[in-house]
Amino acid sequence: MCSNGHCAEEREQMNCECPSGRMTRFIEPCLLFLLSGENSYGYELMENLKRFGLMEESPDPAMVYRTLRYLEKNGFVKSKWDTEGTGPAKRNYKITEKGLSSLRGWAAAIKERMKYLDKFLALYKKASKGTAGK
Repeated sequence: MCSNGHCAEEREQMNCECPSGRMTRFIEPCLLFLLSGENSYGYELMENLKRFGLMEESPDPAMVYRTLRYLEKNGFVKSKWDTEGTGPAKRNYKITEKGLSSLRGWAAAIKERMKYLDKFLALYKKASKGTAGK
């Protein structure tokens, strides 16, 4: 069973909609994690994404906002316009209960995936020792 109750067969066929079936969209759990600590704006989120080491430079704003729209459309985050203060209005994002649940699912899926990656790296290291002199 995957973290959201889908069967392993669905996951293998890439039909699973749970986080473990979507590891290529790693920006999602990163944004959810950042929002689990406090509400934030798109620009602040882009700055804080650097902490995860996903990219050396600032992330693509279009990708970040596209992901935020996806998260909001699916009920993982909510947003509202903040028009107070000086300067242009900013959209303030807040994680929902569904978003917190998804974040927990992502964490479980990442932990599970790490076991497989660690095993792969150990086997690779062992195998590459035997080919070092060839």
